[in-house]
Amino acid sequence: MVILVDDRITGWVQEFKSESGKSVMRFIFKDESRLIEYQLEMLNNNRIPMLLKPDILKVDQEIRISYDITSLIPLKKILERKEIGRGEFFRYLRQVTGVFDQLENHLLDYGGLMLDSGMIYGSPADDRIFFVYLPIEGSKHDINESLRQFVTHLIIREMKFKNEDADNYIQRLIEILKTPDFSLNMLKSWLECFSRGQDAGQPSKAYHQSLSEPAITREHARPGPGLKPSLREKPEIAKASIRTATEKKMVYPLSSWLFLGSAAAAILALIAVMIIKGALEPGNPDMLTTVAALVLISGAVIWLVCSKAFAKDKKVEKLVEKKIHETINKTPAQARGSDITGHTPLKDAPVKVEYVNKSITQPAARETRYENSYWSSAAAFQSCGVGKHRSDEGSCQSAQAACAADRTVLLAQKGDVMPSIRRLGGDGETVAIRRWPYRIGRMAGQVDYCVNNPAIGRIHAELTKGPQGYHITDMNTRNGTYINGTRIDPNMEHPIKSGDRFMLANEEFQFSG
Repeated sequence: MVILVDDRITGWVQEFKSESGKSVMRFIFKDESRLIEYQLEMLNNNRIPMLLKPDILKVDQEIRISYDITSLIPLKKILERKEIGRGEFFRYLRQVTGVFDQLENHLLDYGGLMLDSGMIYGSPADDRIFFVYLPIEGSKHDINESLRQFVTHLIIREMKFKNEDADNYIQRLIEILKTPDFSLNMLKSWLECFSRGQDAGQPSKAYHQSLSEPAITREHARPGPGLKPSLREKPEIAKASIRTATEKKMVYPLSSWLFLGSAAAAILALIAVMIIKGALEPGNPDMLTTVAALVLISGAVIWLVCSKAFAKDKKVEKLVEKKIHETINKTPAQARGSDITGHTPLKDAPVKVEYVNKSITQPAARETRYENSYWSSAAAFQSCGVGKHRSDEGSCQSAQAACAADRTVLLAQKGDVMPSIRRLGGDGETVAIRRWPYRIGRMAGQVDYCVNNPAIGRIHAELTKGPQGYHITDMNTRNGTYINGTRIDPNMEHPIKSGDRFMLANEEFQFSG
């Protein structure tokens, strides 16, 4: 199955294949003249940082550019289940701006860079991302406008930000993006200036001097899946106040430091006297003996002084003043207790409960308590209830332990039928699917069903529901996904019907819809 990448550009198609245990994304060009030859050679002969390494092959009159995307997932999919903090956001942004530097170093035009979160790949285990570059003739366009649209789309539509105490970096970045003369260099300058204040949690002075106060922020949507903020609501600008507080510290008294200084001064005076009298002259036959004795005496004196003057019982209490920065004015979202994406804290939120069944028609009772906010969805919590499936990171185990107290038992309604998966082998447990898309893998927090099996990918497969029925997608895994014994191509939706068996690596399941 092939997919047309861009309807505006004819003569090239994109496909995904499983070849020799690898997941491959391939671009096929029917017309060789569409490609820039020297850029093809540059890509083929160099390992360019931050770009996916292409494998270029000429077959008949076609040029095939293939990329190994095994165990990598589109950035768009990673961001669906990930909350971004300040540090992660800046790491992503540095990579976006840094890839342009790599293109310049290798004489590649900006136009060939695919600035699309569905075409940028990364691992869900870290923040590294890799870009696709296609050396297409005539692909030059306004890179500044493309970059503006790409970053804006990430912030507004795809990223969900953590509710954390941080400077208003998102509002200030949106102000930059709205500037009529926005450019790549402007974004780099903003990133450099704002990053300097990272340790203190404040932007640098250079940035404050170069920009006026922001006049735009985002509307905060009610919490719920799929809801994204928009640019409507204007916030108050946070203002900081400084107050002082005193705290006690145990320190060494001044007398200890004076004692140490006096000993050091005495040793220096002794050395000066010996130099004046010629005891350390190179021609003196006793010079080496004198130096050795001087070193031993000095070391003994320093050790004796430190052991006496800097003993633990010599410390005394001292009151130290400490400046504390406080925020006076908050944004409307903060006043309502929500984060920048409009999500409210989950601590007191009502919880939906899912069943882990031994059979589809007679579900077992479900006992849960929502303790850990890390499990921010009912489906993720349900996967931890599967007693035999724990993440390799131990998160399922920790969330399951939190369920031990204050139990509430919920029973299924009669006639309540919903899609489910049943593990074949073992005790044949059945898990109801209560959210879409539904992910299976071994990485807690990114999947709905945790499987403790090293052959399974971190995010191995994704089940989806659409107008045409149910589908399953292999997420570019090394060991692949099979439907009724046939391996499916990665990164593409494949139909799955009730009763079909699917295998993830060496784990087999049956789907009921």
